[in-house]
Amino acid sequence: MSSQSYFDFIYEVDGETIKLRPDKIFEPKGVYLIIDKDLKLIWIWAGSHSRLFHRYMAANWAGKLKTKKNFFNFKYEVIKQGIEPSAFHVIFNEIKENNTHLNYPGESRKFVVISDYTAVKPELKISGSTERKPYEVEISHSVKNRIRKILSEIKEMQDHLKYSIEHIQQRYEEIEKLLEK
Repeated sequence: MSSQSYFDFIYEVDGETIKLRPDKIFEPKGVYLIIDKDLKLIWIWAGSHSRLFHRYMAANWAGKLKTKKNFFNFKYEVIKQGIEPSAFHVIFNEIKENNTHLNYPGESRKFVVISDYTAVKPELKISGSTERKPYEVEISHSVKNRIRKILSEIKEMQDHLKYSIEHIQQRYEEIEKLLEK
């Protein structure tokens, strides 16, 4: 992998396929797979206006990439535009600041100290007492963002299910009309 360059670790979801070395990145309608060798992670960055289908395909492709020798045992995580975890900001800044002379996304992390990777391992800090009551739990900012992200995804899935159920109902009604004739 030494002959590879920075953009050889970035893919764009294009329908049911992925495109290596995309022309543009971080487009609001786009979904991108970004290989983070240091964290052994495949980031699935989803723009704020990306389609659910493209995010699904990205997760599918990430699963396929994980079976390749170079990315074996990598994990993957879907992140949405605007609520990226701090560990991803390193890559985001590399690209935005045009530091793509590096060998792979996230390489500049070697030169910067990052406190932790809370998106993979969020931690709750329990205050003082050994009794654990819900009101005594302090939640860090990154964990709150993670919760918001999950709630947003659940809401989106609910909307999708609602639409699907309505569509199924319409199809049933159409079949019933055809059977009446």
